[in-house]
Amino acid sequence: MIDFDEQLSLCHQSDADVADFLELLGDHDAARALREAGARGQGLSGFMSPPWRQATHVYGFIEEGRNDGKPIRIAPAVESEPDGSLVGQQIKVTLDAFRIHDYPGFGRHTVLFDFAGRDQAGPEAQDLQFASVLSAGDGEAAAVSGLPIFTGLTVPRDGLSFKARTVLIGNTGDDVILEVLQSSAFKDGLKLLGMVQPALPQLVAMAGGIARNLMKRPRNKQIQLFDLGLDFSDGRTSARLRRGSYVVVQVPGTSTWRWADWALDPSTMTLIDADGRAAPHNMIVFAVSSSAAGTASSSSRSDGRKALKTVAKRL
Repeated sequence: MIDFDEQLSLCHQSDADVADFLELLGDHDAARALREAGARGQGLSGFMSPPWRQATHVYGFIEEGRNDGKPIRIAPAVESEPDGSLVGQQIKVTLDAFRIHDYPGFGRHTVLFDFAGRDQAGPEAQDLQFASVLSAGDGEAAAVSGLPIFTGLTVPRDGLSFKARTVLIGNTGDDVILEVLQSSAFKDGLKLLGMVQPALPQLVAMAGGIARNLMKRPRNKQIQLFDLGLDFSDGRTSARLRRGSYVVVQVPGTSTWRWADWALDPSTMTLIDADGRAAPHNMIVFAVSSSAAGTASSSSRSDGRKALKTVAKRL
Protein backbone atom coordinates (compact mmCIF):
# COMPACT_ATOMS: atom_id res chain seq x y z
CA MET A 1 0.00 0.00 0.00
CA ILE A 2 1.20 3.50 -0.82
CA ASP A 3 2.56 5.22 2.27
CA PHE A 4 0.18 7.70 3.87
CA ASP A 5 1.63 9.35 7.00
CA GLU A 6 -0.97 10.34 9.58
CA GLN A 7 1.59 12.35 11.52
CA LEU A 8 1.66 14.93 8.70
CA SER A 9 -1.89 16.03 9.51
CA LEU A 10 -2.35 19.35 11.31
CA CYS A 11 -4.03 17.56 14.20
CA HIS A 12 -0.65 16.02 15.08
CA GLN A 13 1.37 19.24 14.77
CA SER A 14 2.37 21.40 17.73
CA ASP A 15 0.44 24.58 18.54
CA ALA A 16 3.49 26.61 17.54
CA ASP A 17 3.73 24.92 14.12
CA VAL A 18 0.00 25.31 13.53
CA ALA A 19 0.20 29.00 14.48
CA ASP A 20 3.05 29.47 11.98
CA PHE A 21 0.89 27.87 9.28
CA LEU A 22 -2.06 30.12 10.12
CA GLU A 23 0.24 33.11 9.80
CA LEU A 24 1.23 31.94 6.30
CA LEU A 25 -2.47 31.80 5.40
CA GLY A 26 -3.01 35.32 6.73
CA ASP A 27 -5.15 34.29 9.69
CA HIS A 28 -3.18 36.36 12.20
CA ASP A 29 -5.96 36.53 14.81
CA ALA A 30 -6.28 32.74 15.04
CA ALA A 31 -2.50 32.37 15.15
CA ARG A 32 -2.20 34.90 17.97
CA ALA A 33 -5.02 33.26 19.96
CA LEU A 34 -3.35 29.86 19.63
CA ARG A 35 0.03 31.22 20.75
CA GLU A 36 -1.54 32.98 23.73
CA ALA A 37 -3.44 29.85 24.77
CA GLY A 38 -0.20 27.88 24.62
CA ALA A 39 1.66 30.50 26.65
CA ARG A 40 -1.00 30.24 29.37
CA GLY A 41 -0.81 26.46 29.33
CA GLN A 42 -4.34 26.28 27.97
CA GLY A 43 -3.73 24.52 24.69
CA LEU A 44 -6.98 23.38 23.10
CA SER A 45 -8.06 19.82 23.80
CA GLY A 46 -9.51 17.66 21.04
CA PHE A 47 -13.10 18.44 21.97
CA MET A 48 -12.48 22.21 21.97
CA SER A 49 -10.29 22.36 18.87
CA PRO A 50 -11.59 23.35 15.42
CA PRO A 51 -12.79 20.48 13.17
CA TRP A 52 -9.59 20.53 11.10
CA ARG A 53 -7.48 19.73 14.19
CA GLN A 54 -9.51 16.71 15.27
CA ALA A 55 -7.65 13.43 14.87
CA THR A 56 -10.41 10.81 14.76
CA HIS A 57 -12.67 9.59 11.96
CA VAL A 58 -15.86 7.58 12.41
CA TYR A 59 -17.41 5.38 9.71
CA GLY A 60 -21.07 4.97 8.86
CA PHE A 61 -22.85 2.98 6.16
CA ILE A 62 -25.91 3.63 3.99
CA GLU A 63 -27.61 0.76 2.19
CA GLU A 64 -27.83 0.92 -1.60
CA GLY A 65 -31.23 2.08 -2.87
CA ARG A 66 -33.27 4.95 -4.27
CA ASN A 67 -33.76 8.23 -2.42
CA ASP A 68 -37.23 9.45 -1.51
CA GLY A 69 -36.07 12.92 -0.48
CA LYS A 70 -36.25 12.12 3.24
CA PRO A 71 -33.23 12.07 5.58
CA ILE A 72 -31.33 8.82 5.18
CA ARG A 73 -30.51 6.69 8.20
CA ILE A 74 -26.82 5.95 8.71
CA ALA A 75 -25.73 2.76 10.47
CA PRO A 76 -22.30 2.11 12.01
CA ALA A 77 -20.11 0.50 9.34
CA VAL A 78 -19.23 -2.31 11.77
CA GLU A 79 -22.89 -3.36 11.88
CA SER A 80 -23.33 -3.85 8.12
CA GLU A 81 -23.57 -7.39 6.75
CA PRO A 82 -20.79 -8.49 4.40
CA ASP A 83 -21.78 -9.25 0.79
CA GLY A 84 -19.82 -12.35 -0.17
CA SER A 85 -21.20 -12.22 -3.73
CA LEU A 86 -18.72 -9.40 -4.42
CA VAL A 87 -15.70 -11.71 -4.18
CA GLY A 88 -14.08 -11.96 -7.60
CA GLN A 89 -16.43 -9.33 -9.03
CA GLN A 90 -15.58 -5.87 -10.35
CA ILE A 91 -16.77 -2.82 -8.45
CA LYS A 92 -16.80 0.93 -8.95
CA VAL A 93 -15.78 3.36 -6.20
CA THR A 94 -17.07 6.93 -6.49
CA LEU A 95 -16.74 10.11 -4.46
CA ASP A 96 -20.32 11.19 -3.75
CA ALA A 97 -19.81 14.04 -1.29
CA PHE A 98 -17.04 16.15 0.16
CA ARG A 99 -18.26 18.70 2.68
CA ILE A 100 -16.12 21.17 4.61
CA HIS A 101 -17.45 22.52 7.88
CA ASP A 102 -14.22 24.29 8.77
CA TYR A 103 -10.75 24.29 7.19
CA PRO A 104 -7.89 26.73 8.00
CA GLY A 105 -7.76 30.05 6.14
CA PHE A 106 -10.35 32.21 4.42
CA GLY A 107 -12.68 32.03 1.44
CA ARG A 108 -12.87 29.01 -0.83
CA HIS A 109 -10.42 26.23 -0.10
CA THR A 110 -8.54 24.36 -2.80
CA VAL A 111 -8.06 20.77 -1.67
CA LEU A 112 -6.20 17.80 -3.12
CA PHE A 113 -8.25 14.64 -2.52
CA ASP A 114 -5.90 11.66 -2.64
CA PHE A 115 -7.42 8.15 -2.52
CA ALA A 116 -5.48 4.88 -2.48
CA GLY A 117 -6.54 1.25 -2.72
CA ARG A 118 -5.31 -2.14 -3.82
CA ASP A 119 -6.48 -4.35 -6.67
CA GLN A 120 -5.98 -8.10 -6.85
CA ALA A 121 -7.32 -9.30 -10.18
CA GLY A 122 -4.65 -12.01 -10.47
CA PRO A 123 -1.91 -13.59 -8.36
CA GLU A 124 -0.22 -10.23 -7.71
CA ALA A 125 -1.74 -7.22 -5.96
CA GLN A 126 -1.34 -3.74 -7.45
CA ASP A 127 -1.48 -0.45 -5.62
CA LEU A 128 -3.90 2.13 -6.95
CA GLN A 129 -4.00 5.86 -6.39
CA PHE A 130 -6.35 8.57 -7.58
CA ALA A 131 -5.93 12.32 -7.08
CA SER A 132 -8.45 15.07 -7.77
CA VAL A 133 -8.70 18.78 -6.98
CA LEU A 134 -11.80 19.94 -5.08
CA SER A 135 -12.99 23.41 -4.10
CA ALA A 136 -15.37 24.46 -1.32
CA GLY A 137 -15.74 27.11 1.36
CA ASP A 138 -16.49 26.60 5.03
CA GLY A 139 -20.01 25.23 5.45
CA GLU A 140 -20.13 24.12 1.80
CA ALA A 141 -19.93 20.95 -0.25
CA ALA A 142 -17.64 20.58 -3.25
CA ALA A 143 -19.35 20.25 -6.62
CA VAL A 144 -18.92 16.48 -6.91
CA SER A 145 -21.42 13.66 -7.23
CA GLY A 146 -20.50 10.19 -8.40
CA LEU A 147 -16.92 11.22 -9.27
CA PRO A 148 -15.20 7.98 -10.40
CA ILE A 149 -12.25 7.03 -8.20
CA PHE A 150 -11.74 3.41 -9.30
CA THR A 151 -13.68 1.51 -11.94
CA GLY A 152 -13.27 -2.20 -12.61
CA LEU A 153 -11.67 -2.90 -9.23
CA THR A 154 -11.62 -6.67 -8.58
CA VAL A 155 -12.59 -7.76 -5.07
CA PRO A 156 -10.33 -10.41 -3.41
CA ARG A 157 -11.52 -12.85 -0.75
CA ASP A 158 -9.89 -10.86 2.05
CA GLY A 159 -11.75 -7.67 1.12
CA LEU A 160 -10.33 -4.26 0.31
CA SER A 161 -8.42 -1.53 2.11
CA PHE A 162 -8.81 2.15 1.30
CA LYS A 163 -6.83 5.15 2.48
CA ALA A 164 -7.62 8.76 1.72
CA ARG A 165 -6.16 12.12 2.63
CA THR A 166 -7.00 15.72 1.99
CA VAL A 167 -4.32 18.36 1.49
CA LEU A 168 -5.19 22.05 1.78
CA ILE A 169 -3.42 23.91 -1.04
CA GLY A 170 -2.36 27.38 0.08
CA ASN A 171 0.68 27.74 -2.17
CA THR A 172 -0.13 29.82 -5.27
CA GLY A 173 2.95 28.47 -7.04
CA ASP A 174 1.25 25.09 -7.40
CA ASP A 175 -1.23 26.31 -10.00
CA VAL A 176 0.52 24.39 -12.79
CA ILE A 177 0.25 21.08 -10.92
CA LEU A 178 -3.40 21.70 -10.13
CA GLU A 179 -4.12 22.66 -13.74
CA VAL A 180 -2.63 19.33 -14.85
CA LEU A 181 -4.98 17.36 -12.59
CA GLN A 182 -7.94 19.32 -13.93
CA SER A 183 -6.81 19.37 -17.55
CA SER A 184 -8.82 17.77 -20.33
CA ALA A 185 -5.71 15.79 -21.34
CA PHE A 186 -5.53 14.14 -17.92
CA LYS A 187 -9.26 13.43 -17.81
CA ASP A 188 -9.39 12.28 -21.43
CA GLY A 189 -6.44 10.00 -20.77
CA LEU A 190 -8.38 8.31 -17.99
CA LYS A 191 -11.45 8.00 -20.20
CA LEU A 192 -9.45 6.46 -23.01
CA LEU A 193 -8.14 3.92 -20.54
CA GLY A 194 -11.71 3.08 -19.67
CA MET A 195 -10.97 4.22 -16.09
CA VAL A 196 -9.68 0.70 -15.41
CA GLN A 197 -6.73 1.79 -13.32
CA PRO A 198 -5.33 -1.53 -12.03
CA ALA A 199 -3.44 -1.97 -15.33
CA LEU A 200 -1.74 1.40 -14.92
CA PRO A 201 1.13 1.41 -12.41
CA GLN A 202 2.52 4.51 -14.14
CA LEU A 203 -0.64 6.40 -13.21
CA VAL A 204 -0.12 5.42 -9.56
CA ALA A 205 3.42 6.81 -9.75
CA MET A 206 2.11 10.04 -11.28
CA ALA A 207 -0.55 10.55 -8.63
CA GLY A 208 1.93 9.76 -5.88
CA GLY A 209 4.48 12.16 -7.33
CA ILE A 210 1.92 14.95 -7.51
CA ALA A 211 0.96 14.47 -3.86
CA ARG A 212 4.59 14.34 -2.71
CA ASN A 213 5.41 17.54 -4.62
CA LEU A 214 2.48 19.39 -3.08
CA MET A 215 3.27 18.21 0.44
CA LYS A 216 6.75 19.74 0.28
CA ARG A 217 5.37 23.30 0.17
CA PRO A 218 5.04 25.12 3.52
CA ARG A 219 1.60 26.53 2.67
CA ASN A 220 0.17 23.09 1.80
CA LYS A 221 -0.92 20.95 4.75
CA GLN A 222 -2.60 17.60 5.22
CA ILE A 223 -5.92 18.04 7.03
CA GLN A 224 -7.58 14.63 7.02
CA LEU A 225 -6.36 11.07 6.68
CA PHE A 226 -8.39 7.92 7.17
CA ASP A 227 -7.63 4.24 6.74
CA LEU A 228 -10.62 1.92 6.28
CA GLY A 229 -10.40 -1.83 5.80
CA LEU A 230 -13.53 -3.58 4.49
CA ASP A 231 -13.71 -7.35 4.74
CA PHE A 232 -16.12 -10.31 4.80
CA SER A 233 -15.42 -11.58 8.31
CA ASP A 234 -17.89 -12.27 11.13
CA GLY A 235 -15.89 -10.17 13.59
CA ARG A 236 -17.81 -7.59 15.59
CA THR A 237 -15.22 -4.82 15.37
CA SER A 238 -14.39 -4.59 11.65
CA ALA A 239 -16.29 -2.85 8.85
CA ARG A 240 -17.80 -4.97 6.07
CA LEU A 241 -17.69 -4.63 2.30
CA ARG A 242 -21.00 -4.39 0.47
CA ARG A 243 -22.71 -2.19 -2.10
CA GLY A 244 -23.71 1.13 -0.64
CA SER A 245 -22.22 4.37 0.68
CA TYR A 246 -19.62 4.87 3.38
CA VAL A 247 -19.84 8.09 5.39
CA VAL A 248 -16.57 9.29 6.94
CA VAL A 249 -16.70 12.08 9.53
CA GLN A 250 -13.80 13.88 11.23
CA VAL A 251 -14.56 14.13 14.97
CA PRO A 252 -12.74 14.84 18.26
CA GLY A 253 -13.29 11.31 19.58
CA THR A 254 -15.52 8.25 19.43
CA SER A 255 -16.74 8.14 23.04
CA THR A 256 -19.78 10.40 22.52
CA TRP A 257 -20.49 9.68 18.84
CA ARG A 258 -23.76 7.92 18.03
CA TRP A 259 -24.79 7.42 14.41
CA ALA A 260 -28.42 7.24 15.55
CA ASP A 261 -28.20 10.99 16.28
CA TRP A 262 -27.44 11.82 12.66
CA ALA A 263 -28.85 11.37 9.15
CA LEU A 264 -27.84 12.36 5.63
CA ASP A 265 -29.94 14.97 3.83
CA PRO A 266 -29.92 13.63 0.22
CA SER A 267 -30.87 16.97 -1.34
CA THR A 268 -27.83 18.78 0.05
CA MET A 269 -25.59 15.80 0.97
CA THR A 270 -25.30 17.28 4.45
CA LEU A 271 -25.01 15.41 7.74
CA ILE A 272 -27.88 16.69 9.91
CA ASP A 273 -29.25 16.16 13.42
CA ALA A 274 -32.88 15.49 14.39
CA ASP A 275 -33.69 19.20 14.05
CA GLY A 276 -32.20 19.46 10.58
CA ARG A 277 -29.09 21.35 11.69
CA ALA A 278 -25.84 20.66 9.84
CA ALA A 279 -23.20 18.75 11.78
CA PRO A 280 -20.16 20.80 12.85
CA HIS A 281 -17.80 18.29 11.24
CA ASN A 282 -15.95 17.70 7.97
CA MET A 283 -17.48 14.83 5.98
CA ILE A 284 -16.60 12.57 3.04
CA VAL A 285 -18.97 10.08 1.37
CA PHE A 286 -17.76 7.43 -1.06
CA ALA A 287 -19.85 4.69 -2.62
CA VAL A 288 -19.26 1.12 -3.74
CA SER A 289 -21.35 -0.26 -6.61
CA SER A 290 -21.16 -2.94 -9.28
CA SER A 291 -19.01 -2.13 -12.30
CA ALA A 292 -19.78 -2.93 -15.89
CA ALA A 293 -16.45 -1.55 -17.08
CA GLY A 294 -15.14 -4.77 -18.55
CA THR A 295 -11.81 -4.34 -20.27
CA ALA A 296 -10.92 -1.33 -22.36
CA SER A 297 -9.75 -2.05 -25.93
CA SER A 298 -6.01 -2.09 -26.51
CA SER A 299 -6.22 0.91 -28.86
CA SER A 300 -8.01 3.00 -26.24
CA ARG A 301 -5.50 1.94 -23.62
CA SER A 302 -2.62 2.93 -25.91
CA ASP A 303 -4.11 6.37 -26.61
CA GLY A 304 -4.80 6.86 -22.92
CA ARG A 305 -1.22 6.08 -21.99
CA LYS A 306 0.03 8.57 -24.58
CA ALA A 307 -2.25 11.28 -23.20
CA LEU A 308 -1.06 10.68 -19.65
CA LYS A 309 2.58 10.56 -20.72
CA THR A 310 2.10 14.01 -22.26
CA VAL A 311 0.58 15.24 -19.01
CA ALA A 312 3.47 13.83 -16.96
CA LYS A 313 5.98 15.95 -18.92
CA ARG A 314 4.34 19.11 -17.54
CA LEU A 315 4.87 18.12 -13.91
